[in-house]
Amino acid sequence: MVLLIGKLARHYFKLENRQHPITHPPQPEPGELQSSLLDFKSHVSKSIVQLASDLKIGSQTLSLTWLQRCLGLLPFINKAFSKLVVDIDYPMSKWEVGSSEGYLRYTLSLLELLNSISSCLSHLGQTRLSLAHGLTLAMENSALARKHLKAIQFQSGCFSFSTNFGKDLDETRVFSGKEWIFHEAVKEMSCVGFWVCGVLLSCFYGDGKPYMELRKIVGGFDGSLVATLDFKISGQLMGKMPIFSEIKEVNDAVTVLVVSSDHDTAKDLQTKLHVLEKLSDDISKEVDNLFASIMTHRSELIDGFRLQKQPPKSIV
Repeated sequence: MVLLIGKLARHYFKLENRQHPITHPPQPEPGELQSSLLDFKSHVSKSIVQLASDLKIGSQTLSLTWLQRCLGLLPFINKAFSKLVVDIDYPMSKWEVGSSEGYLRYTLSLLELLNSISSCLSHLGQTRLSLAHGLTLAMENSALARKHLKAIQFQSGCFSFSTNFGKDLDETRVFSGKEWIFHEAVKEMSCVGFWVCGVLLSCFYGDGKPYMELRKIVGGFDGSLVATLDFKISGQLMGKMPIFSEIKEVNDAVTVLVVSSDHDTAKDLQTKLHVLEKLSDDISKEVDNLFASIMTHRSELIDGFRLQKQPPKSIV
């Protein structure tokens, strides 16, 4: 959800507190509601199709550069969701309890995933700095270089979700009208968000467990917008030790340098480390921006609840 929805909500509450009559545009017909949902899916699927076409077939590793583009799907689908709720005339001030709760549950789970990704990126930064120090010693022909020239390790520890993660995301309820459209859109956002985060975390941990658990929580990705992407890469994540190609290239260069102590190999490793540093820093900023944006929009929704509960001001 983007700021446009919040602005609509604040505008609504301001009018209500001033006791001005509220006028609404004509209500969309059932066919128009369905059309808006199809437009939402079609808009998002175009970006996903492009990502799928750019994926190298037969590659044994996934590129962090490519996954950065996948991460861009999250703010993209949020904007498409904002347009959808405007198209069907369903701003926050009109959300049913089930809609509000569903959105808050989804975004809370997404915040946890983004926090885990941020932790992985921090770990990557620390190991990258240690390796860069070893590389500096190697280029100075220091005897201590070999001690510090170590491959980048996966995120340590066993990945796990919090106790209430994803609770009721697959809750069986009967929806109708705008609430059903809203529910379907949130389901798609959940699939896209959980798929992207699951792949990222699995590659950072070198373990397909995060991806497989998230896939189970949403009931599989087969019927979702990311089905094509999932079909292409699921085999690389299940039953294997996934790793990003940029990290693998760095580790391979480390192995060669430890054996050869060649100056050209050291320069090649230095270049690869700089590329990885720039890429991971950019992704860290994107994750931080996403986290902050989601927190802001959750606060706007909760503030809307408080405004609704406030008694009307007396007119003297």
